Amino acid sequence: MKILFVRHGKTEWNNQKKMQGGVDIPLSEDGIDHAKKMAEKLAKINIDIAFCSPLTRAKQTIEIINNYRENKMPIIYKEALQERDYGLYEGRNKKYLNYDLIWDYSNPLNIENFFDFAWPIIQFIFGTLLRAYKDKTVLIVSHGGVSKIFEMLLSKNSLYPEEVSAYLPNNSEIITYTNLEGTDFIFNNIENTNVKNIEEDKLFEIITPNMISLYFKDLKINELIDLNNISKIPKIRYRASIIFEKEDGKIAIERYSNTKEFKIPARTIDPKRKILHQVREILLQMTGYLGDICDFNNIGETIEIRPSDPVAEIVCTQVYCISKADLVAEPLPDSKDEMEGFELDFYSLDEIEKLMTKGLSQARGLEGEFYRPLISKKSIALRDKLILDYYCSLRKRKAT
Repeated sequence: MKILFVRHGKTEWNNQKKMQGGVDIPLSEDGIDHAKKMAEKLAKINIDIAFCSPLTRAKQTIEIINNYRENKMPIIYKEALQERDYGLYEGRNKKYLNYDLIWDYSNPLNIENFFDFAWPIIQFIFGTLLRAYKDKTVLIVSHGGVSKIFEMLLSKNSLYPEEVSAYLPNNSEIITYTNLEGTDFIFNNIENTNVKNIEEDKLFEIITPNMISLYFKDLKINELIDLNNISKIPKIRYRASIIFEKEDGKIAIERYSNTKEFKIPARTIDPKRKILHQVREILLQMTGYLGDICDFNNIGETIEIRPSDPVAEIVCTQVYCISKADLVAEPLPDSKDEMEGFELDFYSLDEIEKLMTKGLSQARGLEGEFYRPLISKKSIALRDKLILDYYCSLRKRKAT
């Protein structure tokens, strides 16, 4: 598959360096000229279908592209490809604004929420592009903000605000993405060989189906995503995962006999409350009483996108570790845990690897009320594997 992404031609607001989002600004005269030069480059490239933002500056750009083509492209206009709404900041000069704050997903400026803006684009990529057009060449004509989401998902594997903020193609620039190794998910910009290597010694900043497919190479798109049930609105969830290591080096793992899952202890947290207090509550609930639990470290975080859960989710996970602690009381599972057959035990890292592999295999055949969609089980397994690999690298580094 090949995706050609074009940011619309220049407008007068672009020339004046003004914030330009949902306000419908047409192309400037020089923007039309630049779009024509770009259209000449695309004129003889075979393009099967085009998708375009319905805003005027994008529509003008794609019409210019089609006018230069002998074989006209079918065009579909998609609201998901519209620019982000910058609210009261529309029309303000960018040099007076903190661009990092504009793209901070904590939304300090009270503009359109980052994830509310990004989710329709994510849904479009996973639910439309990669489903119906994976053997085609597709043209996307859209905006700078939309280009950021495409680049982060397809090439950089990151949604961290500082990386999102830093990326922006020029007006009328053509960005080409091609999928690598014949896979469904692993894409790269041919000008930017920056797909993160799965052996990197760090927590991944975002876990998406492309990362899952790196670990589970035999899986196809229909196995990773239930494409008919991608929610229109995601649930954004904040979690804390706890690595609890005993003196003998074994790690605490939750084991669920009814759902055949094995995972690092984790619970949803409220970002408005003090995380330290909530982590203590998680520890008390999941691992019994540990005595002095003040001595633990925040070792990193992941952002995980699950497009096809019953309620689609974007999960932001803080990872903490407790080293060499002792379990002095029985775990206190909640009623849902008990229904799913919760137990907590300690395993070596080799044992954990085998348990997770076995659990994933068993889960594929499960039916009934305990079954969870495959993307969840794969993404949970991947997330936990990444966390444990990273933690092991930290232990080795400290040992040397």
